[in-house]
Amino acid sequence: MTRPTFNPQTPCDPEMPKAAVRRVYEQLGGVKRAAIRLGRGKTQTYDYASMERPDELTFTQACALTGAESPALAEYLAMLAGGVFLPVACTAADALQLTAEAVRQNGEAMGAIVAGVQDGTLDAAEARTALVELDEAIGGLCSLRSHLMSIIRPSLNG
Repeated sequence: MTRPTFNPQTPCDPEMPKAAVRRVYEQLGGVKRAAIRLGRGKTQTYDYASMERPDELTFTQACALTGAESPALAEYLAMLAGGVFLPVACTAADALQLTAEAVRQNGEAMGAIVAGVQDGTLDAAEARTALVELDEAIGGLCSLRSHLMSIIRPSLNG
């Protein structure tokens, strides 16, 4: 299914909160879908992204718009906090594939990456390869964490 674009005519500095709102609307498939998520009319929803209007999203509304398919607001908040938002698909099945041997190998690879960065010997090609390895390690650890939380949750609810 092709999603309609959200393309306001007024320019917006990409570092502004309203630019992040525009991106999340685009990710959701337009202002109509965003309005449905917010329980607001299209005009009010459009005003949240308009540079000419003072209307702003509440945090609760930002949460309603944020999801796996629409991470723009999470990405923006991470940027403000000096970091990055890296979505990682985490499943319990993936966690079971994460063995002690894989953790050891990932640890050694991360050690080599850090050493290369510290001594300045890591070039762009190696950094690209290292980034793939790092993302895989983060994904594996995230899966393991998710699995451990699923074990812990019953004791928290009981």
